[in-house]
Amino acid sequence: MRNEIRQVLQDYQRDFGEEAIANPDIFNKRLQNTFQTPIHFLVNITIGRMDAYSRIKNSASRNMSTDVSSLSKELHKLYFIDAGVAKMVIESVAELLGYTSPNDYEETLGEVFLPQVGGTITFGDYDWCVLAVEEGKALLISEDILEQRAYHPCYAGVSWEESTLRHYLNNDFLNLFSQSDMEKILDTRLTNSSNKWYGIEGGNDTLDKIFILSLEEVDKYFGNSGDYENERRKKYDDGKWVSDDNGWILSNEHDSSRIAKYNGLASLWWVRSPGYSDCTVAYVSTTGNIPSNGDRVCIGRGGVRPALWVKI
Repeated sequence: MRNEIRQVLQDYQRDFGEEAIANPDIFNKRLQNTFQTPIHFLVNITIGRMDAYSRIKNSASRNMSTDVSSLSKELHKLYFIDAGVAKMVIESVAELLGYTSPNDYEETLGEVFLPQVGGTITFGDYDWCVLAVEEGKALLISEDILEQRAYHPCYAGVSWEESTLRHYLNNDFLNLFSQSDMEKILDTRLTNSSNKWYGIEGGNDTLDKIFILSLEEVDKYFGNSGDYENERRKKYDDGKWVSDDNGWILSNEHDSSRIAKYNGLASLWWVRSPGYSDCTVAYVSTTGNIPSNGDRVCIGRGGVRPALWVKI
C-alpha cells in the first residue's frame, strides 16, 4: 500500500509540476477531480481538508517524527482511517516534500478505511465497537461500560422518553465531546417498541443523539439470531438454561460477545426496552444473556454503554 500512495503522489508531481505541488490548494483541487481509487481519497483528505501538507511544509523544526505521529493520530480520529494507513499517508507526504527518505519508515499494514463492523475505533475520549456501517454513517457502542447509574431514580412506571438516563446521555454526557466531535454525531429516530414477551409498551418514538440499545437491537447487532423476535425463550432449570415457553431469558451462542466490563469486571448493562412491567427495564447480564423480564429501573448498579450513529 505504501508504494501505491507514493505512486499517486509521484504521478501528480509529474503531471502538474513543482508549482502545483508547492501549492496545497491547487494540489487539492486537482486531486478532487481524480478519485480513481481509495488511495486518491486518502491523499485528498490528507493534503486538502486536513491541511497536513502545509503543516509539514511549514514545520520550523524539520524534525518530522513528532509531526508525523501527531498528524497520523489526527487523521485517524477525524476520518476513522486506520492508524497504520494514516501514518503511511503522512509519511509519504513528508517524503514528497523531501524531508524524509523512503528508508526512514518501516512498512505498516492495515485496512484502508475504518470503521469496519466488528472492529473498534477511538472517538472522543472513548473506545467504541462498530456495530453497523451504512452509507455515510456508522453505529457505535462503547467497548466498555462507562459508568453505573439508575435508568430512573425512583421505582415508577417510566418509558425511555421520560427516563433520566436518556436526559443525562443527551445533555451532560453529550457535552463531554468536543464541538468537532459533536458535529459528527447524528440525530437518530428511535422506535421504542413494546416488550414482545410481556406486552409492556415502550412509549413514544424519540429523536436522540446518544442512546442505549433496545432488545431488538441487542439481538440484531450481537449475532442476529432472531431469538427475541421469535420468542425462543429459556429458563434456568437444573443448572442450565433450557427452552421454555414461559422462560424469561434470551441466551444463545452469542452471549460471550455481549459481555461488557466496568472497571475490569463483567457487569450488567441496561437495554432501553421495558421488562415485565413499566417499572422494570431489560438488561444484559454479566454472562451475556438477556433477561427480558428486566430489573427495577431504580437500581444504581446498571451499566451504561452509550450508542450513537456518527458521520463517516
